[in-house]
Amino acid sequence: MNSYQKRTRAQGADAIVGVDAGKSQHALVVRPRGGADSEPFMIDTTRAGFEEADGRIMALAPGACRERTLVGIEFAGNYGFTFAHYLDQRGYQVVNILGSSSKRWKEVVHIQRLKTDPKDAVTITDLTSQGHFVGFPFLQPIYADLRYLASHRRRLTVLRSASIARLKGILQVTWPEFERQFKHFNKKTPLALLDAYPSPGSLLGAPRAAVLRLMKRESRNHLGIEAYELLRRGAEGTIGLPGAEAVLKDLVPLELDLLRSYERQLADVEARMAEHVARTPEAEALLSIPKMGPITAAVFLGSISDPQAYDSSRQILRVAGLSLYEQSSGAKKGQQRISKRGRPQLRRAAYLFALRSVRSGGIYRAEYQRHLASNGGIGKKALVAVSRKALCMMFAVAKDRRLYTPEPPK
Repeated sequence: MNSYQKRTRAQGADAIVGVDAGKSQHALVVRPRGGADSEPFMIDTTRAGFEEADGRIMALAPGACRERTLVGIEFAGNYGFTFAHYLDQRGYQVVNILGSSSKRWKEVVHIQRLKTDPKDAVTITDLTSQGHFVGFPFLQPIYADLRYLASHRRRLTVLRSASIARLKGILQVTWPEFERQFKHFNKKTPLALLDAYPSPGSLLGAPRAAVLRLMKRESRNHLGIEAYELLRRGAEGTIGLPGAEAVLKDLVPLELDLLRSYERQLADVEARMAEHVARTPEAEALLSIPKMGPITAAVFLGSISDPQAYDSSRQILRVAGLSLYEQSSGAKKGQQRISKRGRPQLRRAAYLFALRSVRSGGIYRAEYQRHLASNGGIGKKALVAVSRKALCMMFAVAKDRRLYTPEPPK
């Protein structure tokens, strides 16, 4: 829906309602067609409060019907979602007002930064009546499940990264040589070694055969006597603080337990994501794309919901924050950049897919090399360009529910 269609939709409404969502209360303003705004009023986020809001909207807009009443809601995180679904079930037209839009509009109208719920409700009503809104994604259950799972997976990866950072911080004090030999803590060998020998002293006091046996088993015979000798020399000549080892070495097993807990939860969530994405009608088409795994497909569908709700790939790029913008004025010509106003999970998934697809034999290898040749060899810029193209291709395949082909169908 373009800006003209949004304005037409707002102008044809029997009434406009602005809602500033909060945790325990929502602020509302009702603007009937041809009438003055109502006084802002507050409702509780309860069933009784929602029913009260429905009754007051109809009373403040005489002659209006619910199906022709446009309700704009500025959401605060998840606050307001339950009210939006209640209004949708009652027949209201519900749209979303972006927080960035209301912030700028308040500064234009009030010439200062006023922040109160009643003022915010008036601002939301103004923006809704002028068509400055976006559609609210009422998700079908299968897509809603994918979105929640993808969000939970993202939180778990952040917690896992924080746990690894804390573990490395302990080793910087007690055993800094260990991290120099094992830089990646997402592998089994360094975690197994730390679990068995959390300090230089414990490693030096252990039998050589036992340490070697552990290293060979966890690394699948990739590490042997040379790696052991290097680790032992590092433990013998460590610059770690001797006084800190007694206390901090006891924190290593605790942090390892926490890290393994996050790993187990991640594996469980990813298994659920693969299971849920297989139930979607777009699964077969998306998974036919080379280098496309179930997790990427789940993040894609969870971020955009039903592909049939979109008219073009440009809308998908805006959802991901990969739409282009530039700042130019007069003789000044600005560079085009991505907006980054969208879903970071979808943007990251598209970027990681591009990384896999530009390797030797990948479907975007030639495209990547063309971008490198034209932009002076800037790899990241070329990868972002490939990410945009890949996201458009995912959308086309998912919307048509067709298997991937190297050449677009005629």
